[in-house]
Amino acid sequence: MITEIGVNEKEKWNKTVHSFTNYDVFYLNEYVSAFMKENESNGEPVLLYYENGSDRAMNVLFKRDIALDEHMKARLEKGHYFDLITPYGYGGFWGRVVDYDALNQNYNEYCQSRHYVCEFVRFELFSDYYKHYDGVVETRTHNVVRSLDMSIDEIWLDFKQKVRKNVKRAMKNNLKIIIENTGEDLEDFFEIYYSTMNRSNAEQEYYFSKGFYETLNQMRDNIMYFHVEYEGKIISTELVIYGSENAYSYLGGTNREYFDLRPNDFLKYEIIKWVKAKGLKNFVLGGGYGSDDGIFQYKACLAPNGVKDFYIGRKILDKTAYDSLCEIRKVKSNSMNLKEIGFFPEYRGNISLSN
Repeated sequence: MITEIGVNEKEKWNKTVHSFTNYDVFYLNEYVSAFMKENESNGEPVLLYYENGSDRAMNVLFKRDIALDEHMKARLEKGHYFDLITPYGYGGFWGRVVDYDALNQNYNEYCQSRHYVCEFVRFELFSDYYKHYDGVVETRTHNVVRSLDMSIDEIWLDFKQKVRKNVKRAMKNNLKIIIENTGEDLEDFFEIYYSTMNRSNAEQEYYFSKGFYETLNQMRDNIMYFHVEYEGKIISTELVIYGSENAYSYLGGTNREYFDLRPNDFLKYEIIKWVKAKGLKNFVLGGGYGSDDGIFQYKACLAPNGVKDFYIGRKILDKTAYDSLCEIRKVKSNSMNLKEIGFFPEYRGNISLSN
């Protein structure tokens, strides 16, 4: 009932994804390939296709060889134990499922037969899979979703007043929008994005290489770059990725020297207009760096009624193997109570080892 499609089977992979008319961008081959090529520690992507009677669903995961983890090198045989994690963004089983008990049973048996020890899931915002997940589910943060089911004039009036004020100010400053998906302004994007990461003290994993973007850019029908230009200079930029229904504010930034021109509010408004005209249903602005921080509050001004819970899931598929791996790390396993685990899986955590 479950078929595993390898990352090198690109045509078969994407054909399967597109067989779901409401597919999301995070399941596409190019998207996960970009992360695989960026860092081998991300693991090997696999697409799982589930079919049981009229039930059909897909799931995209990174299969990580636990022996390659920095804490496990020379302690574990390669190719024996793996753990699973959804890609950066959102994931989990996506499709049409009525009998979730059958799905869960088949999936658990499938994973156990392949020595998949545990998994970590970032659940899709537009799926109810998290309600049927048979592991531990919790929500600690929120995401902001700009619904596009109203007219652009109604969306404009739904913005907080300060957003409308900033957009009007940007227009008076004669800011212009550039929309392209060729990557022709990639160098300007890099300069602004990296400076924004530096300003935010972002973790190293968010400093994606040029090769990462070149792989993403192969998704020509699922990406778009938006740039704000002032007096011939790009001062704000954003990469938007999208599937058949939902678009996502993905990566970008603003040159701090031009904050007073309010280019970011202008940029978001122009993106929303484009996504709306594209016929998509939602524009996902995401969350903040922390729990409902200032970045999150800013995004919420663009969709005051669009705050959604963001759910994560954790599941141990092979408790014996999981506890054994914790023992190798000399970590006391708390696998009986996943809600009390600070880092999951415990054997990958950056912790002080006990004697």
